[in-house]
Amino acid sequence: MKHRRHAIAALLALTALAPLATADAAAWTRLPSYQTWTALTALARGQGVSTDGTYYYFSGTDSLDKVTVSNLSDVKTQFGAIPAVLGTTYGSDHIGDNDTADGYVIAPIEDGSNYQHPLLALFNASDLSYTGRYVQLPLDLMPGGVPWVAVDATAGLVYTAPWNQDSASGSDHLVVYSLSDLLTLPAGAALPPLRTVKLSQPLSRIQGAKIWRGQLWASADISGNKSVWTIDPATGTTTWQFAQDVQPNDEVEGLVALDRGPSGGQLHILNVGSGWKSIFLYFQHYASS
Repeated sequence: MKHRRHAIAALLALTALAPLATADAAAWTRLPSYQTWTALTALARGQGVSTDGTYYYFSGTDSLDKVTVSNLSDVKTQFGAIPAVLGTTYGSDHIGDNDTADGYVIAPIEDGSNYQHPLLALFNASDLSYTGRYVQLPLDLMPGGVPWVAVDATAGLVYTAPWNQDSASGSDHLVVYSLSDLLTLPAGAALPPLRTVKLSQPLSRIQGAKIWRGQLWASADISGNKSVWTIDPATGTTTWQFAQDVQPNDEVEGLVALDRGPSGGQLHILNVGSGWKSIFLYFQHYASS
């Protein structure tokens, strides 16, 4: 599944971080109800998830899936979603945690284990069809691929971050772009960064992130600390929020924020099981108090 890559130095540095929550951090509880999927459904939804409030848009390694929020009824599944032209031109073969904006599903796409061509591609949310438009991200700021993308539609901003982060290399940052640029630049154009935001501490292995309540909420697949963090997109301050209720060797994936009340939760997170349960994809729901 998503990004089973070796980053020993980064992991050792991150596992040493103590998960300190701020005094005003909310208490989070995993709700007892959750979804479990396997086979083609798990493949179609195993990497990430976004929402427009009416539909969830799941992404798999090479798929997109549109599902109703109300009862998780499948509307449209698109296997082989990565356009052939991107595969031929760049070797693109992996979709990460997507986001939505202005009627589009925005998919981060990587080129296998080479990680030389991080892309964002635009798909129509209505039917998951490819628009023919994509942008290239700056490789110097995005080494190691593009595992997720997050959109702040209100502020007109788009965020990504490097997969492996450390202070010595200067990779401990968010990269900020203009949403207008993303939606208007011609196919294949370079998406110019507006700025970078240095993080208060490196945060490697983010599998998915979304803007919610003015913060970037991130699901991090750190060994021994598979948790949700917040990142202040203006200052770069990182704050541990809560540990995800998963098995130690599970792989946590993308997340989405949608307030469905106390019984439905506010954060909804994917994780892939471990051991014999690795055939299962779980969609868990967390509520704050």
